[in-house]
Amino acid sequence: MKFDRETLIGIAICLVVLFGWEPFAKWMGWLPASPPAAVIQQPAAGTVPKGPETSSVSAPVPVPEPVPVVEIKSAPPLPPVTLANTDMELTIEPLTGSLRAVELDRYLNAARNANIVLDQTYSGTGALSLSDLATPWVTTGITESRLEKERYFLTREIRTSNGGKFRVSESWQIEAAGYETKYTFTILNDSDRPVSFSRLVLNGGDLAPWAKVSGDKVRIPSFRMDFMTVNGKFVDIKEGKEDSDYFRNPPPLVTWAGISNKYFSVLLTAAEPFTLYQKRQIHFAGKVREETMSVGAAFPAFLLNPGEKKSQEFRYYSGPKVIALLDSFDPSTARVMHLAWGPLDYLARLLLWILVKLQAVCGSYGISIIILTLLVRLLFYPVTAKANASMKKMQAVGPKLKELRDKYKDNPQLLNTKTMELYRAEGVNPFGGCLPILLQIPVFFALYATLDGAVELRQVPFLWAHDLAAADTVARIPLFLFGWSLPINPLVIAMTVLMVIQQHMTPMSLDPIQKKMMTLMPVVMLVILYDLPSGLTLYWTVSNLFSIIQLRLQQRNSQIVQGSAPVGKDAK
Repeated sequence: MKFDRETLIGIAICLVVLFGWEPFAKWMGWLPASPPAAVIQQPAAGTVPKGPETSSVSAPVPVPEPVPVVEIKSAPPLPPVTLANTDMELTIEPLTGSLRAVELDRYLNAARNANIVLDQTYSGTGALSLSDLATPWVTTGITESRLEKERYFLTREIRTSNGGKFRVSESWQIEAAGYETKYTFTILNDSDRPVSFSRLVLNGGDLAPWAKVSGDKVRIPSFRMDFMTVNGKFVDIKEGKEDSDYFRNPPPLVTWAGISNKYFSVLLTAAEPFTLYQKRQIHFAGKVREETMSVGAAFPAFLLNPGEKKSQEFRYYSGPKVIALLDSFDPSTARVMHLAWGPLDYLARLLLWILVKLQAVCGSYGISIIILTLLVRLLFYPVTAKANASMKKMQAVGPKLKELRDKYKDNPQLLNTKTMELYRAEGVNPFGGCLPILLQIPVFFALYATLDGAVELRQVPFLWAHDLAAADTVARIPLFLFGWSLPINPLVIAMTVLMVIQQHMTPMSLDPIQKKMMTLMPVVMLVILYDLPSGLTLYWTVSNLFSIIQLRLQQRNSQIVQGSAPVGKDAK
């Protein structure tokens, strides 16, 4: 392989980008190591804020006439209550009746020195907490706080600033394992006067961006709000949307709603459809702008006469995006996986299901990735072989094509006619090498998305890679320049070397400019994909190795066929 001046310059630029991108991004504030605490702007109670810098609700609701504010003394706080099973630990605040945090016992942070904690107060309210946005509540007394195995009972006496008085009884129940919580509330008017509720909301929790939750390095953040309407429409809202795209007016009836980041979700559902409540806040941490989305259930305004009560039960999921767990919660919630775009998401979920089944058999996700990659490549073996054969034919007619281009360079129309005649005479299809490859692209994209978004691969070691969801860095070379260092990632280096070998073996008929571009391609790919998760580079390395073996087998078979063909007078 020859390198001219332009190619060497291109390689040098790629290497500068490879070495300098991470420190430059940190210097610019795009990748802060430890961003300061975010400043959260919250609206005043009883208002409907506007604009992207504050919280919002999905539709304006009439606010009652102002009443004189009565100072109410709150009950003394009680210690937080812990509700735990083999998979998670819930922390409940009795004074506010809110789920403050969910600690996941099977998942560690990036430093591997503590469990992942889903902070449910990131937007300030806590999950599974009742409140009336029009009238603030104050807990004046707690008449019951009882823990029974996997269930916690709480009864609070509530007073409001407009003189309302009622009692709220709540319970949180979990199973011996899993990530589901059953929540029930009952509001009882035990006073001698009616109590009105204008904007009662059950908060469905929120979720911080994955990098903030775990400390992991994230290439492409995935932060979404999802819900399923009663007519079966799935709605997916990405962060950063305008208010007109984000909020639904009027708010729809939904069967479930939730927030998800790269690996985890919080989901709220009930036996009966409920009106969606939406909330959004903007956080600023230095130069970093972060958005927090929340969902919940909004209740129509209602009145409770003395002695009347209102009860409802909800189910809440707070855990990893594992297809089997989501299916058991609600089959339609598996769409929050967001592995790939559009129809490819279904294919990606199928490939993930196969990957999990393979791991159950062989006991290793690394080996499962290798097997899955080989299965996919074997499936497309005939298609790839046909493409390689077509490219070899194109290479064979390359000199004749060059002659035609030189001869008819001043007559493009005649050149096109002569070229098509040559293709017909030689039995060559100019698109024969492209179409089979195009058929494979959706599957390879889906497999790529599967390996990039599977929480099952996070912090799973294989060979020298300590984490299949992170780069397989084995050492760092100090560059003694602004503290820079170059990580050594063997898999991506092996992937690049195999790509060069495959490129050298692949039959191609290219002009000089295309040849330069193809020569630079492995280096460009090395720069772009250098910090790729090792699960992905393992897949790509195995795939490249398979391609090289396939090319070699085809070349050998072609030589055998040519060697056995009759020549001279015996040729017919």
